[in-house]
Amino acid sequence: MKTEIIGESTAVKSMIKLIKKVAPSHTNLLVTGESGTGKELVARMIHEESPLSKKNFVPVNCGAIPENLIESELFGHKKGSFTGAVSDKKGLFQVADGGTLFLDEIGELPLGMQVKLLRALQEQTIRQVGGVEDIKVRVRIIAATNRDLEEEISLGRFREDLYYRLNVISIQTPPLRDRENDTRILAEYFLKKMAKKYNNKVTDFQPEALEAIEGYRWPGNVRELENAIERALTLETESSIQFIHLPSAVRNSVSQVKWSSQSLPSKEAPTKIEIPAPDFSNGFIDLDKILGEIEKTYLEAALDHTHGVKKKAAEILGITFRSMRYRLKKLGVEDTPDSE
Repeated sequence: MKTEIIGESTAVKSMIKLIKKVAPSHTNLLVTGESGTGKELVARMIHEESPLSKKNFVPVNCGAIPENLIESELFGHKKGSFTGAVSDKKGLFQVADGGTLFLDEIGELPLGMQVKLLRALQEQTIRQVGGVEDIKVRVRIIAATNRDLEEEISLGRFREDLYYRLNVISIQTPPLRDRENDTRILAEYFLKKMAKKYNNKVTDFQPEALEAIEGYRWPGNVRELENAIERALTLETESSIQFIHLPSAVRNSVSQVKWSSQSLPSKEAPTKIEIPAPDFSNGFIDLDKILGEIEKTYLEAALDHTHGVKKKAAEILGITFRSMRYRLKKLGVEDTPDSE
């Protein structure tokens, strides 16, 4: 299946335009951006749009391989070269020969290995661990990182010569918060994709759920959004994703005013909560009383919205039924049997 980057924002369109422009060359590239912004997708798209597309695309996470094994993983080893080397093994450079090697999290690569990688790029040859012969390889390198490599250079943690060898062309993946309107497009795309995968009948989002999704900043970017949609789909029993099934971080980001006026509409005008500004001129304020009044307003609004059904009111408030009854009793609100 061909790699697809979803989005209609200016940032994404500009990035895709650059990808198509640089893909036909054999130039090394550095893809930068926050975690979860789709750096591997960018690398795969570059490979698929390039003359190397018929050859292998080989991804490797430099931060996931133990330091004592990374040379063997990249360059291969000869039988008996170290404990556990029971046979000859090709390295990932050889597997990717003629194609693309994607070095993700290149900033995690140990300094000693950076020297050997630089030599491989300059000479287009590798030497297996325990080997004596140089092996000719021709690969396009696409490296990626969420670190500031120029800062890493200044701190002595990344080689400047390797940085310039990799950073012939740089592509930056934009964070989701900078991609206007793409959050909704991606949420709908992930829902459709996962509903089909899991044979689920959920088709869309309830308005308050979609509003929360669009209003959240998504620090984990596209990866966090995808995981949130999968979670909500797994929990959902209705035909639309409900607000209550979104992760707590997304729910908690919704302001109290928005929650009271939109998520819990009453039969009358939306409840308005007036919170007095702190005034210590009299020596103290009764914080418990203020918070109690706010809590009571929310409980009553939720009960009004669910027509007195406490179990449903507890669900939309994100609390347990037992907690709901305890709070009602504590605040002196009449605890009547559910009208369900």
